[in-house]
Amino acid sequence: MCLGLVCGLGSCAQNQAGQAPETPPTPVQTGGSDAAPADASQTALDPQQTGASVFVLHQVKDFDAFMKFFEEGASEREAMGVRGQLVSRLDDGRVIIHFIADDAERIDAALKSKRMDSYLNREGAPGASVVWLAHNELVSMPAVPPSGQTFSLLLKLPVVDFAAFKRAFSQRHAVFAEQGVIGEGLHSSAVDDTVAILHFVGTDRAKLEALPGRPEFGELLTIAGYKGTLEPMVAVDVARSRGPAPSPSAAPSPSAAPGTSP
Repeated sequence: MCLGLVCGLGSCAQNQAGQAPETPPTPVQTGGSDAAPADASQTALDPQQTGASVFVLHQVKDFDAFMKFFEEGASEREAMGVRGQLVSRLDDGRVIIHFIADDAERIDAALKSKRMDSYLNREGAPGASVVWLAHNELVSMPAVPPSGQTFSLLLKLPVVDFAAFKRAFSQRHAVFAEQGVIGEGLHSSAVDDTVAILHFVGTDRAKLEALPGRPEFGELLTIAGYKGTLEPMVAVDVARSRGPAPSPSAAPSPSAAPGTSP
């Protein structure tokens, strides 16, 4: 398998993706806090405690087998500093996983390790087509995970002035909420800090899909200096977990264990 994980971004030969289910399943809680209704009150995380994110897009032939493989990597991910994840499935069968971790440097070092290479190439491992390593700039999510069905909207775009874009993004929380968004994240690429990754979680797929068409979102793109055509990814959330916030003193060796890309 072609890894393409060095520097947090790469590509691989793609496998034939399985078909996504016609009826979206309720996301499975795989650990962390107790679930709450999807409209649970939001809380913004301390910017100094938001750490890093890793986005992994997989081509999946057998979804059930993939989820079994994924669940087997829980202890390894925790040892690497991964403290939460959201697994989402696109209509074409691809799976995208958003990992929340302690810090980007620790994850990057682990991704480059020989042990990780061996782990990712073991028999039965899924093929990773894209990996994005990013710093968390702004993260807002429900105080406890929602129990109802949710959906994810992800976008990646270049930004001319990231500080201005970040301010504008934070000022549009109410606009996002009008589209059923209950959680949002703004992330800067660890490879190129002029690239932004946006992740929205919402309870209404149609409203979420319509968000990029809002005039207020168009204003965001203008501030970003983006003039291209957006290529949003909308997916059904199928599993999630969330652990405790990281401890400032917690800093085990980055090569201690594999498992970020299960």
